[in-house]
Amino acid sequence: MLERGALSVLLGYQRALPLLGLGCALATVRSREAAIGAVLAILGLWLGFAFRDWLINAVVSGSATTGRLGLPGPISCLFVGLVLAAPPRLRVWLLPPAAILVGAMLAIGIKLVDPSFHDPNFLRGGVAGGVWLVSAVGLTVHLCYRPWLDVAMRILGSWLIAIGLLLGVSIFVSRPSIGSVPPPPAEGLERPGSLDMIPDSPTVGRRKSRFVQPGLDPVPQ
Repeated sequence: MLERGALSVLLGYQRALPLLGLGCALATVRSREAAIGAVLAILGLWLGFAFRDWLINAVVSGSATTGRLGLPGPISCLFVGLVLAAPPRLRVWLLPPAAILVGAMLAIGIKLVDPSFHDPNFLRGGVAGGVWLVSAVGLTVHLCYRPWLDVAMRILGSWLIAIGLLLGVSIFVSRPSIGSVPPPPAEGLERPGSLDMIPDSPTVGRRKSRFVQPGLDPVPQ
């Protein structure tokens, strides 16, 4: 179950995109602020696992329960996008609360997709996959960071905001209901254009082939 937990985070775009944005946000600040943000993300992850039952009950209470179970991903995308789209001076202040929120939403998201419900290995695999993704993206961006990449970070932030809004709004938009299945056609009625509706010619089967000799005509007269 370890690998399944890790793949549920790495291959699930609602969980992978916020972690990718968090790694980019940690790479664009100073080392001290990045360390504080990483610690707060781990704290949010712990809080999410500790209070996941209360948070899930708060989410599922009321109408549209099935749709609201998908809110952790859009919420994380929205807040991480705001951090990346903000100016560098404001980004320092927005990063700590966003890191706590992303960690807590990741814990809830891992719990919601857990097929075993009680196997701790799935949770460990999900946490390991999330930590690896944030670390890999953060270290890579930090090593390759240039001042002009700040524009790319803002563009990425705007994309994450748009993705979070689209996913969040799609949850609450009512979907059209599927109409009733039409009854099957009555027996004895043929489909339009069916060959069975064309009457057979009385001469069908009695035409002689020009390649058959007159004395060897297989069709009786």
